[in-house]
Amino acid sequence: MAHWYARRIVNVNVNIIAAGLLALIPVSICVHFIHSTRFIENGKAIAAITFFLDVIFDFSIYFCLHYLANHGPFRKLVSHNPAYRGMSFLHDAGLVQMQRAILSPMLYIIWLVVQHQLIEYTSIGAGWATAIGGVIGIGSSRIIHTFWMMLEERRHAKLIANQSAQV
Repeated sequence: MAHWYARRIVNVNVNIIAAGLLALIPVSICVHFIHSTRFIENGKAIAAITFFLDVIFDFSIYFCLHYLANHGPFRKLVSHNPAYRGMSFLHDAGLVQMQRAILSPMLYIIWLVVQHQLIEYTSIGAGWATAIGGVIGIGSSRIIHTFWMMLEERRHAKLIANQSAQV
């Protein structure tokens, strides 16, 4: 397991999935209570609250996990890809977060449409609808982001190889 986790693509995906799933817990609980108390029943308002809470929880949790895995006391377990060696924590995590931000419209459209459809047309509660939509959205964005990171690693490896050949 540690060998697979040492690959940057794997550890970034594991950290993002873990952050997303861990963030789903407080987000789903909040949405459940907001909806069940009938404090807010408007589907658009619930979607906005879901989005706002998820951004806060997911972003915070991901930064903590990324720091621990790649820059904190456990970094010796992760063999750094030469393409990313020497990057500061903020540059490294910021690069991943920028890529996620670019993919986030797709993630949230899938998530919030699934959530809305489940709340409106099924008997599934708002908390479960939030969790199911989140899992489907996270899964979809992980597939696309993984391919993106694979292309980036190849591009960085070629750049490093060209620089080495010139020396």
